[in-house]
Amino acid sequence: MNTISIVVGQRIKQKRKQLKISGVEMGRKIGISQQHYSRLENGHIKITVDQLITIALILGVSPQSLLLHSEVMSPMINTWAQTALSSSDIVVSRNRKRRSLK
Repeated sequence: MNTISIVVGQRIKQKRKQLKISGVEMGRKIGISQQHYSRLENGHIKITVDQLITIALILGVSPQSLLLHSEVMSPMINTWAQTALSSSDIVVSRNRKRRSLK
């Protein structure tokens, strides 16, 4: 298991539970089974960027807040992640706009 995947999964799980959303509901919302979603949260499989963005939208947080500033991530990885995710801000904004129009 990847340590970063575990930390990201723990952050997602903590926020999901805080919002009282079940794993079944999260899996349904992102289009995967509850079992697959559970493996994401537990760090057994890596989360894709698309899944991270979708989960962040559902939880009402930024993808960066789920990924960055982990004590297990080196500064170099944090810098890379910030650069890679900065372009996702545009996607997140578009997705939020689309969801609000529905």
